[in-house]
Amino acid sequence: MARPLQPEKVIDNWSGWGAGLRSRPVLVEMLSGGRSNHSFLLNSDIGKLVLRLNGPGSLLPGASRDCEYMIWQEASRHGIAPPLVFVDAQNQYLVSIYIDNELPSKPHTNPTCIAQAFRLLDRCHQLDINAPAINYFDHIEHYWRIIEAADQPPDPGLVKQSKPIELMLESLLNSDDPWVLCHHDPVVANFVGSPERLYLIDWEYAATGLQIMDYAALAVEWQIDDATVVQHAQCHPELLGHAREVYRYVCALWQQTTTRAQPG
Repeated sequence: MARPLQPEKVIDNWSGWGAGLRSRPVLVEMLSGGRSNHSFLLNSDIGKLVLRLNGPGSLLPGASRDCEYMIWQEASRHGIAPPLVFVDAQNQYLVSIYIDNELPSKPHTNPTCIAQAFRLLDRCHQLDINAPAINYFDHIEHYWRIIEAADQPPDPGLVKQSKPIELMLESLLNSDDPWVLCHHDPVVANFVGSPERLYLIDWEYAATGLQIMDYAALAVEWQIDDATVVQHAQCHPELLGHAREVYRYVCALWQQTTTRAQPG
């Protein structure tokens, strides 16, 4: 088994990062957030940087790091994401500009932050990028394969939900909800900046997908009521309800896969 990357060893390669660096960046601390990756704050002579060590198995089925970087760079050009400084050719890590995080401790309770989060997702959905389309059924099946390969029996609640979720997803796919570039992971930790100016980070799950899935994910992660989402997104309440349930189900599957991956 390959040994995990060590941040200090990665920083030793700083001279190949370019971006005007004249001296070795200094590791300051590990940053919180990130479901699968590990990020570190660096001080450098061009300002604060983030070093992200990519976690194994954190991409969607059929996705690639190259696609993530392409989307991130395009989002950066439109002021939606922090600029990328360097991307490792082996796709083991990336370096980006650090955005000072001045968000309140509970941004999901701050109306200004909520409005900014909606605005940022709207701008993401307007990006004209030829990104691969997500197959939501494949995504679910991918997690089920991991769960069923484990020694322990799967959660009976998830098994019971399987068919109803399949029907809800089919109704979403058969609706007229637009397919746009979606971030697909708008957890609070993936928003950085200030209440007046937010940025989105970690574009691993980004793909062309159902617009309502981004709004449903935001609603769940930011604890936003359906009426607020419907008013903003102009979506059908029943479809939003289905999207919420599908998102919660996928998150529960993901949680099961990570729990079963833990030793002991």
